Amino acid sequence: MPELSTFLDHLFATGEARLTERPGADDRYEVRESLRRAFAEYRLEVAGQPIELDAEAAAAAALFTARACWFAVSREEPAETVSAVLKALAAPETAAAHLSVDLTLRYAVTVYRRVHAQSPGDVLAAHLSEAFRRCPLTGALSDVAEAPTGDLTFGGHRGLELLYAERLAATYRPAWLPADGRTREAVVLVFQQLGKSLPLCRSTRPTMEPEL
Repeated sequence: MPELSTFLDHLFATGEARLTERPGADDRYEVRESLRRAFAEYRLEVAGQPIELDAEAAAAAALFTARACWFAVSREEPAETVSAVLKALAAPETAAAHLSVDLTLRYAVTVYRRVHAQSPGDVLAAHLSEAFRRCPLTGALSDVAEAPTGDLTFGGHRGLELLYAERLAATYRPAWLPADGRTREAVVLVFQQLGKSLPLCRSTRPTMEPEL
């Protein structure tokens, strides 16, 4: 079985990252079955219309995550190598891409927290921060304070809007609150259901946020 497939099967089963060598660029084409099995279960956790797997987005995120895990323990690698190998993920634009990326990228949140705590200016932490900002469904789980740069409409999928809102409620950062739209409404709704007061921030229109 290819190294990356073994890594993914173990990661999905235990939450533990285990690698013996840095994954190669071609490994992502050998993991479709591992990703398909895991995604078939993962998508059941999301409310609303069933989401199909975006195999290319899932494979790219799997390779990115595996390499990030490798660099987290292989700290002798030059910064130039880390930057060259950790190619930026394409910002997801559909519901399928958002959830397919999140399938594996969510495991990199722990890597980011550990590396950032040790060295906030570390090149690996910087690349992970950029990935979370481009992929805000996963980024909502992180501690990245800078505003997301990726799509916050999540392809108009209500289940993903609510999932983002639930994650943001647990790790609230003002810059991650959408200025308007359905996702902002979902955040407000989730905060209300949790009995929390949503901190006021600048917006272009009035909202139904609870009063402080």
